[in-house]
Amino acid sequence: MKKKFWIFALVLGFLFLPLSVDAGNKIKKGTITITFGTSPVTMDPHTSSSAILTSILRFSFDTLMHRARGKAVPVPWAAKSYKVLNGGRTLEFHMREGVKFTNGEEVDAEAVKFSLMRHRAPGFKTVQKRAFRAIDRVEVVSKWVVRIHLKYIDLGYLNRLANWGHLVPPKYYASINQSKAAIKPIGSGPYKLVRWRKGIGMTFKANPNYWHPKYPKVKTIRVLPLPEKGTRVAALLKGEVDIIRNIPAQFIKQIEDNPKSGIQSTRNVRIFHLGFNPMGGPTLDRRVRQAMAHAIDRETIVRDVVEGKGAVFNQATHQTTEGYNPKAKWPYDYNPKKSKKLLAEAGYPNGFSIDLLASSQRYPYAKAVPEALVGMLGKVGIKVNLQLVTWRTFTTRFRGQKKKRNPKPMLYYYGYGNGGGDSDNALGAQNACKGKWSGHCNPAMDALLRVAGSATTLERRQEIFRLTEEAMAKDAAKLIIWQTDDIYGLTKRVDFKIRNDDRIDIWMADLK
Repeated sequence: MKKKFWIFALVLGFLFLPLSVDAGNKIKKGTITITFGTSPVTMDPHTSSSAILTSILRFSFDTLMHRARGKAVPVPWAAKSYKVLNGGRTLEFHMREGVKFTNGEEVDAEAVKFSLMRHRAPGFKTVQKRAFRAIDRVEVVSKWVVRIHLKYIDLGYLNRLANWGHLVPPKYYASINQSKAAIKPIGSGPYKLVRWRKGIGMTFKANPNYWHPKYPKVKTIRVLPLPEKGTRVAALLKGEVDIIRNIPAQFIKQIEDNPKSGIQSTRNVRIFHLGFNPMGGPTLDRRVRQAMAHAIDRETIVRDVVEGKGAVFNQATHQTTEGYNPKAKWPYDYNPKKSKKLLAEAGYPNGFSIDLLASSQRYPYAKAVPEALVGMLGKVGIKVNLQLVTWRTFTTRFRGQKKKRNPKPMLYYYGYGNGGGDSDNALGAQNACKGKWSGHCNPAMDALLRVAGSATTLERRQEIFRLTEEAMAKDAAKLIIWQTDDIYGLTKRVDFKIRNDDRIDIWMADLK
């Protein structure tokens, strides 16, 4: 009788093993190899902010929140739930009991506090301080409950916690310096970095105790640095890599004709516009900016110049951000006659001359689109001097304009990405008086952004962000042109659906 009881108990024990162990048993043997082009310079989750790093960090680190593919509003991730308290000035998170980092430390409230406050340690070097500036203090309520007290109401912080504040084990990171943290990462994510030879590649192994019942799906992930686009395509066709992105148009048919590879495409987060830095001289007059908008044939640019690898777009926020309005209309049709009339009304019947700054390599069709803009503006009498420069020169000259006492007005062609889906930062960066990528100053725009930031409901934020977009369009503050496609190449042995925001959630990838 006792023997039967122990057999029964043993069976029950296996039936009720923790979910993470069950998930681990489902991990498939095999390897998926991907390339982002280049490699990250660090794996310390709290120091850098590069687009590549924000994707790779999630392989090994969890965040409190997560933005699901195609969604604008984040959901709990490392936290199992959250509450908004104190009219939006306090965020309370309930953690998943029993979850551990890969070194055995617990992913509890103390770990959250340490991870969110680590950047404040004396001498800590980071470019992420802006992401944490809203935090006043972090309170450990109990072992599994933590509260983030904000200096001001900021519901956008929920989204920021899907991009920043990666959770780390406090004892380990408190015991090492930043140099070691950069190369010896430990997190609670779906994969653990087990090998990293800079310039050669990274190898990640599945975390067998990951808390999610479905992920990760495949045992090994390799990340290779392949900077040249042609080299990446060749590696895909040979089956040496399974996922590549940013595929030039000339390679698409070759990939599609290969029996072992295929193409996936989606609208990317990057939206291209023609801006003014600063608004001055002729462009200080709104009628001149509106005239330039009427001179640009956006349909032709998308159809002929970028070969259909994108779409005409009407706003600065993309489909998976707050403020996006699928019914938004661009108030300026292609109308050269109206353009010339507005120029004449503004006192420039014969047009004027102005410089256009553009990067020669950073974007798809980096040379072709600015050249098309030069031709279109030229037809209404605006003589544009195109200056194609390196990306480093572009950023130096763009930001240098703000430091000059009387800068010469110029145009610039730029694509803003906002892969993090943060409408506060994106609209502020592009339109606020002190915005990093803003070439003009309109105090009314700043006021709208402040109201949106202090809204106490997500619905109110959405409403004000849309009003901000409408005001930008009416003011012709920047001329929105097109949204690029993101084109991925994948081997057919991989089962994976791409995102639109430059991120690769590799733990969701499977082998067929």
